[in-house]
Amino acid sequence: MPLPNADPRRAALWTRDFILLLGSNLVFYMSFQLLLVSMPLYVVHLGGDAATAGLVTGLFTLTAMVVRPLTGWALDAYGRRNLWLLGIFSCLVLILAQQWAATLVVLIVLRMVNGFGFGVATTAGGTIAADLVPKSRLGEGMGFFGVAMGIPLAVAPPLGLWLAGRGDYSDLFWLGALFTAVSLALAAMLRGPAEPREVSAVRSRLDSMFERTAVYPSVLMFLLISSFGLILALLALYGKERGLGGVGIWFTVYAVFLTLARSAGGRLSDRIGYRQTAVAGFVLAAVALVTIAVSNDMPMLLASAVLYGIGYGTTQPSLQAMVVSRAPVARLGAATAVLFVSYDLGTTIGSVGGGLLAGVIGMGGAFAFSALGPVIGIGLLLGDLQRRKGGR
Repeated sequence: MPLPNADPRRAALWTRDFILLLGSNLVFYMSFQLLLVSMPLYVVHLGGDAATAGLVTGLFTLTAMVVRPLTGWALDAYGRRNLWLLGIFSCLVLILAQQWAATLVVLIVLRMVNGFGFGVATTAGGTIAADLVPKSRLGEGMGFFGVAMGIPLAVAPPLGLWLAGRGDYSDLFWLGALFTAVSLALAAMLRGPAEPREVSAVRSRLDSMFERTAVYPSVLMFLLISSFGLILALLALYGKERGLGGVGIWFTVYAVFLTLARSAGGRLSDRIGYRQTAVAGFVLAAVALVTIAVSNDMPMLLASAVLYGIGYGTTQPSLQAMVVSRAPVARLGAATAVLFVSYDLGTTIGSVGGGLLAGVIGMGGAFAFSALGPVIGIGLLLGDLQRRKGGR
């Protein structure tokens, strides 16, 4: 904590606990991205199709979404750390179990249960980040928290697709389990943060699972993440359809520019406003989605990765900082849960709905249609800025 008279702009951000949190989050998402992007190919390996691949991805995020409100309430009522450790541990066990899935039904069940653990772990981790980051550096701190989620995208998807391409999926799941075990070890070393003083006041109030101040920025996040759900579910299959080899490199390029945008965009949003930076990010994301839809070669597809990485990396920390800045301290768990529900709902609708839509208008048409989400987000933000006359 800074001294009472310290310059708030120099409030400590890089504490031991914050570094441990970022490290645990980074390797946790290494496991998550390794499996998530490769899962459509595993589904096809077990006899499924594009629609089934979208269903498996969507049900994973759907179960995560279902458990988040209860997790948010429990985090505010009983504390953060133990729930975080429990969520990571459950993911470790379920990742190990998935390599022995003999049928699509077994895989679907395991992925759904895995989604519960993922929902608990990520909601708890996001809440701990909100506790640790100084209020005067919210955009910057949440930007670096997002970087820890973005860096794995530079390595994990191409690695996962390469392992899946070899036809032996056991290596894929063992590596995912190893990353998750390292995440658990780092999480266990974290000493804080202190629990909110008002914790006991919410233990008997189930209505405290929902934090209304987080709804608006969470709706905006949903409009963005739904397009990413489509990318996760269909990009590998879309690359095959277009005859584009090595589509995994898309995620590497995306991750590089996502990381750069998150670190710079977070600091920028603290200075000029969260809504202003989010508008710019939405514009770039919309252009990127249309570019994917018309891509016939790798240079154009990789250009979309650059645009989408900058767009997403600019928007996400701004909206997350907006959520934290609006919520009371004792309600950070519930507010974070609302935000992450928007992630899950967007990914679910984007992957399942996108897979179904692709069957009607083709994959290219589905990517073009998904640009509608960011366009709506731009309209909402511009209307908000006009009402507030440029205020944050």
